[in-house]
Amino acid sequence: MMAGELLAGVSEVELKPELGLATGDGAPEAKGFLTPLNAKALVLSNGEADVSVVTLDVLGIDRPDAARAAQLCEERCGVPAGSIIMTCSHTHVAPSMLPSLHTYREAFNPGFDAEAKRRERAWVDSVVEAIVQAVCEAKASQQAASIGVATADVPWLIFNRRRHTRNHGVWTHWMGIPKNQAYRPEGPIDPDFGLFVVRDAAHRPLCMLWNLTGHNSFNFGDKYSADLPYTVQVELDERLGEHIPCLYAPGCSGNTNYFDYQKPYGLEKATDDVTSAIVAIYREACTLPEVKLGGRQAELFFAQRDVTQYWWRHDIETKYPGWTGYGPKEIARFQKEREESETYQSVVTVLRMGEAALVGLGGEMFVEFQMMIKERSPFKHTYVASYANDYAGYVATRRAFMGGSYEVWPTLNARIGREGGYLMVDKAVELLEELAAA
Repeated sequence: MMAGELLAGVSEVELKPELGLATGDGAPEAKGFLTPLNAKALVLSNGEADVSVVTLDVLGIDRPDAARAAQLCEERCGVPAGSIIMTCSHTHVAPSMLPSLHTYREAFNPGFDAEAKRRERAWVDSVVEAIVQAVCEAKASQQAASIGVATADVPWLIFNRRRHTRNHGVWTHWMGIPKNQAYRPEGPIDPDFGLFVVRDAAHRPLCMLWNLTGHNSFNFGDKYSADLPYTVQVELDERLGEHIPCLYAPGCSGNTNYFDYQKPYGLEKATDDVTSAIVAIYREACTLPEVKLGGRQAELFFAQRDVTQYWWRHDIETKYPGWTGYGPKEIARFQKEREESETYQSVVTVLRMGEAALVGLGGEMFVEFQMMIKERSPFKHTYVASYANDYAGYVATRRAFMGGSYEVWPTLNARIGREGGYLMVDKAVELLEELAAA
């Protein structure tokens, strides 16, 4: 791998869903917009390699659709399919685009019929085209550039939402823990705030990409919204007095949330804190015009969860009784799918961007996996993006499987067994080592 003069291009494409679509985890039918939704792409080239990061204002993207988009990017503008990370902001009120969650929608939305599925498929196809458009426009707009990283430590922004209780194992915070029960969080947080800064030849900011673990779940109503990545972009534009495209790569946030996310001011508070961190540190990035670039991607086959019985019936009935009727439906679906295949296929993608690396994992990963990758990575700065190139549902730790609660129930497409996250970590580190040695 050779270091060459860096070229960078960025593009922003507005996603334009029709009204009336079911949202990712909000309303059966959307009736308006709170904010626009966007697909943003950054493409970096150095004469030897091309890599791209695409950020999407959606809950998640299924692997077949992500793979199709990546292949079209390679065919139309030459960016290798295996060197593209498509990461989703995980907003809960963008239109649904996950066929793997149809059982969930049908259980709670009687109107989610064949016509609703057809409209959803048309929406997904439009997002795939928007991804390709964004990547190709970014590639076509490339100019001489430099890239570097700045970091901050923001422990006050997030918390681990899983709590040990006296009588009920682990209970997820937002489900309403009974009084006199919770006494400590189950796991850690990662307060590391990472910011990739790309500058043009005149040393002006061309683009920024920020990474932090925290659930982008602020609105749950009947209006489309990108939530945090949009409000941060608007606030950043106002503070800097110009528009600098800002991409959001959410970290492993399967068990972390932003503080005050359930309060009316939660989004406003998170927006202020994130924007303040960006403005405070972006000038500190030492950007280099000659850098090494590279991408690696590996497909992995994971053992599916044990669904021979409905192991979590009592846990669901105790902690979230509204899902008493839904749980058996998902178990039946998983049992049928396991008869067809005992494994679940997903993908791990790693990009080298100068002296830093970005890892893309295709699930709602627990923060512990992100921290494991960072600790073992050969790069000084390594960041991990969840919901990337696949939506495998929650990917939890062994400890979480023992404690129970929402994130380990066999629902919401959560099919990967308790060893899956550790296999992802091992493969990501292997790919990172390959890129570092190249």
